[in-house]
Amino acid sequence: MAMTRDRRSGNIYVDRRRLIQGAGAVGVSALAGCTGGDNTDADDDSEESGDGSENSDGGSGSDVREATMVSATNNGVPTDMHLNPIATQNYDDIVGAHVFERFVAYNFETQEFEMAGLEDWAVDSEMFTLTIREDLNWENGEPVTAQDLVTQFRLEKKTSGAIWDFAESVEEGDNEKTVVFQLTEETNPQLLKYSIGSQSDRIYAYHPVYEEFLDQDASAVQQFEWEEDVVANGSFSIESKSDQAWTLTRNDEYYNADKVNFTELQILQREDNTALQQGMSGGELDAMSSMFAPPNIANSMPDHVQEINTPAKWGYGIVFNHENEHFGKQRVRKAIAHVLNREQIAQNAGPRTKAVPDVVTAIAVDDQESWLGDQMDRYETYGPGTAQTDTAAELLREAGYSKNDGVWEDEDGNSISAQYATPSGWTDWTTATDTVVDQLNSFGFDLEIDSKPIGDFFGDYIESNFELGAFYWLPGGARSSFPFYPLRWELVCPDIDGGHGFPTGEKTIPAMDGSGEMTINPLEEIKEITSLSSDDEATEIIRRVAWHHNQTLPFIAITEKQEQTWISGRKFNVPETDDPALGVKWATQWLPRVGKFTAAGN
Repeated sequence: MAMTRDRRSGNIYVDRRRLIQGAGAVGVSALAGCTGGDNTDADDDSEESGDGSENSDGGSGSDVREATMVSATNNGVPTDMHLNPIATQNYDDIVGAHVFERFVAYNFETQEFEMAGLEDWAVDSEMFTLTIREDLNWENGEPVTAQDLVTQFRLEKKTSGAIWDFAESVEEGDNEKTVVFQLTEETNPQLLKYSIGSQSDRIYAYHPVYEEFLDQDASAVQQFEWEEDVVANGSFSIESKSDQAWTLTRNDEYYNADKVNFTELQILQREDNTALQQGMSGGELDAMSSMFAPPNIANSMPDHVQEINTPAKWGYGIVFNHENEHFGKQRVRKAIAHVLNREQIAQNAGPRTKAVPDVVTAIAVDDQESWLGDQMDRYETYGPGTAQTDTAAELLREAGYSKNDGVWEDEDGNSISAQYATPSGWTDWTTATDTVVDQLNSFGFDLEIDSKPIGDFFGDYIESNFELGAFYWLPGGARSSFPFYPLRWELVCPDIDGGHGFPTGEKTIPAMDGSGEMTINPLEEIKEITSLSSDDEATEIIRRVAWHHNQTLPFIAITEKQEQTWISGRKFNVPETDDPALGVKWATQWLPRVGKFTAAGN
């Protein structure tokens, strides 16, 4: 029987995960029965239909099968990855999503939040209170407490976490399951909920591990690679990792463990999207959180493979290093936007799952008309379906460039040449990048594609070691539905620690009414929304800041995608296609937690 010392109390406790592995199938059933499940024979469900109808309420703890769910990722080689979410470089978010519980789950079908790691949340004047569910425990049996969350949020204050746009302090409440934020002022409740309600927002900061970073600079925790003794509170625990795969095992301490009826989850490393598609169609994989598949591939999938579509509020764009001698110039960025035929880029990269925004600004495609309203035609479209090369050429000439032997050069004879960064293995992004670079080079730029593994790609962006390249222009998820978040995100880009270097402060730009100029401090103006209680009050500010982005182009919005998630019913019971549970991203991570993706009988 494996024993480990409790890092918080110093006591000895039984490692139940390793006990399960040593006990075998019979031991698993017995242990599960001790946690409250009926100790019935595992073969009693032989009449299951395979479509999830029999298992809609989840399997009991005694019905745990010696089965493995196989998924995959091209995030990077597992031995190079870690599980500290606050250190974004080389963090494996796919694995972390299984290991750490989320605060809440946003359902894109019902457009409402569902409680997960939280039992409740409440806004009262200038206080935001979180109540942790009583039965949320770490895998070692310790409860997840307010101390853990306070540690997490105080560390995220060092790294500009979203909640700190509104809060000035965080403290433990009147019991160990309550956390209280003191707000800087009375705040829009929706903003507060969205600030911790993304699918990527997880409860991860086990206090004994993270405590040492509280008195250190942000860089210390951002460089901490949590690989040893990772303490889970989600549905699965870390067992091992190799160059080929992560191996996770069912976390018996998880509050919904009785609905997770299989013992193991493997997340394989695959080099590119083609390998993922082949694995899904050939039966090697049981699920994929996100995998792009063009129409011909999607239509050729076996009947037992189900595609789940949810809005991404995320997509392919171009980010600039705003300290670069060329791309730091507003006219150069605007020229690039005019040159690009964004509809052609979308067509090449996958029209079935790509939409092109009418207006180039940080507002999602489906939300632009509702927020910009009758002023939408004032915003520059930059020709979504055409290459406006004459306009682009005029902008470059105004910026002091001229064309020499087909290449644009500045006044010192330096051509607009650069490495265009892009992540390797993302096939639709690779195609989009090929099209972007081809269109710009045909116009007279001198760009070369620099394709790197995702860890190196993010690392270069964080270190500002790039010139321009591919990057998502919306932060993604539920919060991107409210323009406050994407408008602010493009300014500070916390995902790369502001590595794009967009200058803050007051700007002078053309006036919205077409005559004269206007001054605006976009970051300060967008912050004003935090104290407004209604969308109507926020609209004018959103339109002004959206206009700033439209004119200055911190990013260029190219496409927005429809997410493609995949599950297989070959070895697992899966829900019906109209099940509301499919509306939570990512379904592959959520469905096992709620008993909607269960190992089928033999």
